[in-house]
Amino acid sequence: MRSPLRIVAAVAALAALGAGAPARAAEPTGRQLVLFEQSGKARSSSAVTAVLARAGVRRAGRGAPRLGVATVSGPRTALAKLRRDPSVASVVPEYRRDLRRVPNDPSLGLPETAPRTPAGTPLQWALARQGFPAAWDITTGEGAVVGVIDTGLDGGHPQLGPKVASSAEFGTGSGALNDSDGHGSHVSGLACAQTDDGAGIAGAGWGCKIVVVKAERLRDEDIVNGIIAASDRGAHAINMSFGGGGPSPAFDRAFDYALERNVVLVAAASNDSEQDSGAPASQLQPGDAPNLDAGKGLVVTGADFSDRNAGTGFGGQISLAAYGFFDPRDGPPGLISSYTAPVTPRELPPDLCGCRTSIGGDNRYAYLQGTSMSTPQVTAVAALMRSLNPQLSAREVIRIIKQSARRSGGWTPELGWGILNAGAALDMARRVDRVAPKSKASASKHVKLPRARKASKKINLKWSGSDPKGLVGLLPSGVKSYDLFVRRPGKRSYKRIKTGTAKTKLKFKLTKTGRYRFYTLATDAAGNREAVPGKPDVIVTVKRSR
Repeated sequence: MRSPLRIVAAVAALAALGAGAPARAAEPTGRQLVLFEQSGKARSSSAVTAVLARAGVRRAGRGAPRLGVATVSGPRTALAKLRRDPSVASVVPEYRRDLRRVPNDPSLGLPETAPRTPAGTPLQWALARQGFPAAWDITTGEGAVVGVIDTGLDGGHPQLGPKVASSAEFGTGSGALNDSDGHGSHVSGLACAQTDDGAGIAGAGWGCKIVVVKAERLRDEDIVNGIIAASDRGAHAINMSFGGGGPSPAFDRAFDYALERNVVLVAAASNDSEQDSGAPASQLQPGDAPNLDAGKGLVVTGADFSDRNAGTGFGGQISLAAYGFFDPRDGPPGLISSYTAPVTPRELPPDLCGCRTSIGGDNRYAYLQGTSMSTPQVTAVAALMRSLNPQLSAREVIRIIKQSARRSGGWTPELGWGILNAGAALDMARRVDRVAPKSKASASKHVKLPRARKASKKINLKWSGSDPKGLVGLLPSGVKSYDLFVRRPGKRSYKRIKTGTAKTKLKFKLTKTGRYRFYTLATDAAGNREAVPGKPDVIVTVKRSR
């Protein structure tokens, strides 16, 4: 943990830069969010308008109609009347949330030259330390999609522009592929920058694409609509490197909307050493992080180069940690990533940030530190997992990321379930087998019994099975056992003659003339069981010799 004096110094530097207040200082926008009671279908716009008019309030934003949320403003008496309306579930203040940032680090092979950095430390030291090379051996992320709700990104950046899958914007009108702040460009690069192109930096998600959601003001309404937009545009995981302030029931509706579509939600913990990280983190993991199966998403705190909590959020809301800091006393001022071309507010005099740097003569890179930088690395892993194995639900991905984190014991208040281990998480994801095995029996199709009336004959029944791997990159669990079924001549149903056997052959006694029908059902080590076939694997026709 960082000392109190160092924490105070970091907060003071943030205040001087105007780079974002502590989580508890999120500001109300002056607008209210009205959550209507939800029924089987969305409430019509005209019905909502009528309710608002009767109460004497006016619309103050687009709201989120699909979730029954309206954004309004009006006098207290009108808001009180609105709360009494039976069609209204709640009326809550809207907040403007804060970016998870502290001014802050480029590439896999180049050495970090900052003073007092250990020899041999590469620019992007965090990727190897968190097991990304092992993860990339399993998948390089083609088809993975990361939603980033942030300040937009610099669409002209060579590390970012080619990675944009789609974009949406809420609340500014300045264009989603325009980032005057730099935070969104930095976060997006950490998640999905161009990789293996011989230039710049590597993104944690290698080949992943980005759904850019610009919500520069970070108002609740914009965040809610951003979650909807990213979910609808195919994001496997959504990054939220912001937070602060009290909970919003509108967030819960948006979270449920994403979870119903198996989208993994990932939020940054506070940049201050406090137990309440504020929303959205406090709603994704509301104090229940020690329970491996709890939570609607992941809350990520910051770890430093020494594998310690970097003086950031701790306690029951913390799912796990990821690197977002080096050390303020030594080395580089954070993690390196892509940055926007225009000069940003944090670089203006007196330029306390000193964060902009160059790679290969291109100065569109910067060092930033904070839980904002920790979070997109986790989000990228979640997207890689969902893309690699679509059979995984969002909740299963959340559990595996926590379960596979690098730690010495169980959950701890400082690091949650441990520090992100991308390789271990991807390895566990590829071993989740939901594909049923296949099997088939074989035997001689024509058999003659001796002439004697009660004479019988044994035949060799054989069977074999396989466990398909499904998509490329997944590992099947393997066939564990077989059940063998027979339908004898004159019978209308099959009878099981072998249960859970690992054997693959049997001598079967034929006693009657007619047709014997056989089939097998395989079960794999993951418990998947083959479906009953529409027809037998083999039909043995038995006649008597003349």
